Amino acid sequence: MASVATFAQTNPLWDGEKCNLGDDGGFWKERCEQKVVINPLQKGINTSEKCLEFKITGNEWNTGSAAISLNSPSFDSKRISLMIKKDYNSNVRIEIKCNNVIKKVAAWYGGSGAWQKLYFDFSTNEVEGNPTEITIFPTTDEVTEEQTIYLDNIQIEDAPKVKDQVLSTIPDKNLEGVIKLSGTWLKGECQNADGEWQKVDYNDFATLANKLSNKPANIDMRGCIVKDADINAMRGNNSNILVYADEAYEADNVVKDGTCANLVLDDTKSFMVNEDFQAANVTLKRSVKNAGNYTVCLPFKVSKEDMKAASIATYKGIVDNNSAVTFEKVNEVDANVPFIANYNEAVNEFTFNDKGVVNTNNGLGYPFVGTYTPGSATGKYGLTNKNTFQKGGTNATTKAFRAFLELPEGSGAKTLSLDFTDGETTGIEDTTISFNNKGVKVYSLQGNLIATASSMSELHLNNGIYIINNKKIIIK
Repeated sequence: MASVATFAQTNPLWDGEKCNLGDDGGFWKERCEQKVVINPLQKGINTSEKCLEFKITGNEWNTGSAAISLNSPSFDSKRISLMIKKDYNSNVRIEIKCNNVIKKVAAWYGGSGAWQKLYFDFSTNEVEGNPTEITIFPTTDEVTEEQTIYLDNIQIEDAPKVKDQVLSTIPDKNLEGVIKLSGTWLKGECQNADGEWQKVDYNDFATLANKLSNKPANIDMRGCIVKDADINAMRGNNSNILVYADEAYEADNVVKDGTCANLVLDDTKSFMVNEDFQAANVTLKRSVKNAGNYTVCLPFKVSKEDMKAASIATYKGIVDNNSAVTFEKVNEVDANVPFIANYNEAVNEFTFNDKGVVNTNNGLGYPFVGTYTPGSATGKYGLTNKNTFQKGGTNATTKAFRAFLELPEGSGAKTLSLDFTDGETTGIEDTTISFNNKGVKVYSLQGNLIATASSMSELHLNNGIYIINNKKIIIK
């Protein structure tokens, strides 16, 4: 899909608007009959008032081409484009002279009488220096009758750049963080016609993917000239990368004017947000395989209902001489705040609607720390299926959108138990009540065992006073 900006001029070599009607426009007189005329089709991609008209009667240089001398300051991009209008579909070949060496490239015109912009990529032609002249052969087919050709907007395209550095000069696996693009970004094909024709596929978006490291990144392509944007290719193997663009395109994770139609997050890939935006639909590709507790961290606010959870809880503190971690149950959690979600059954995927996604660079909690980057968890305390936090060994890893405990060296504990406080429970004498997830026993004031459960959330007690795990509790 081409953007509106695709047809903005970058380094113009010839523009009909700058010429006088009836003149030859600077083209060589010994070639075909040519003159600057009123644009016969001022709509679509070319609404200019004036263009060049020339007539061909054959395929030779003097009967089937137009040529002009050039004064081009730079040819870093190795690409030339032009607009052409003609009645017959065929290949168009251009020849440029650089350091007195002729180089040839052909591209297909399929406009059937309409204006079409063609791109000629010389990256495989071993071009040295800048072009000093260009010859345009509007067809490579045999010419049996006079044909009228219209040309306009011949230009050298800007090279695709990242932070003002030409893309081709950037080492592979090097880019991370906010990746700001500029210049002209293209995808297409043409033919190297120096000898036997060879197809040339060019895709700046796929080339960019080779330059990405495996660290979190956003791509900002706003303001670029773009033709046939290949959004999925430019992200390489990290589909989580956000692309900020002037068009929404038909791709996930594209932000236009502060809005993303579909945000899809994969917990096996890194993620970051540089600018806040609103996501209409969000999918988190993460599964809960069994009932139990799971750590979560998300870049948008969620509720217990959003998470399809029995309960959610945020970090409160470490108690009992660094032997237990306490979490407080809540109804909702703000963006970038890590939490624990408890499930009674499996969940295959999570979906959300209308979420405000916020910058992820402003801290993700401490000592219970969220992470959006999969990788090593050595030395970090991860939540186990035994409801304890255990220090990660040499081979310990974590996925994205998780959380872990980060304790200072020398804290001593290798394993910490997991406790919860229930925000709806009132303790006598304002004491903080922690319930160990390994089991809950409920007694009457007379010492009779009333109920047992694996967690408080499984209990359904009437209002009254109870002894729960050796603490006197009022249930209201």
